[in-house]
Amino acid sequence: MKAEFIPHGKCSYTVDDNIITIDATGPWNLEFFQQMHRELSEIILRDVDFHNFAILLVLRGDSFATQDGLNYHLNLVKRGPTKALALNSELSNAAQITQSTFKKVYDQAHLINQNFDSTEAAKSWLRTKLT
Repeated sequence: MKAEFIPHGKCSYTVDDNIITIDATGPWNLEFFQQMHRELSEIILRDVDFHNFAILLVLRGDSFATQDGLNYHLNLVKRGPTKALALNSELSNAAQITQSTFKKVYDQAHLINQNFDSTEAAKSWLRTKLT
């Protein structure tokens, strides 16, 4: 029997002109990703144009994820309607590792993505990806 754990990590969401900002503090486990995707699905259905939205992911703290969590995340991102994703890891304790890990996930999912050191630069880039 597989053990269930409480979600490790936390995140909050804001929406502005079809850009969903996810502000996440790690580390993250599988249960975190499951909860995050449930919450994100509600936001996508309720607060943005389903066919024309992007995501800004701001990673903070110990921004490491378990492999089963990353696998779960990859599987859902592959099937999702997100136009583009910008990653800002300037507040991460391991920015280079975080960028590399998440870029690999988003590249495997064939999601247009780019890393930024500034939230404003990331949002500006995301606006160019929306129609």
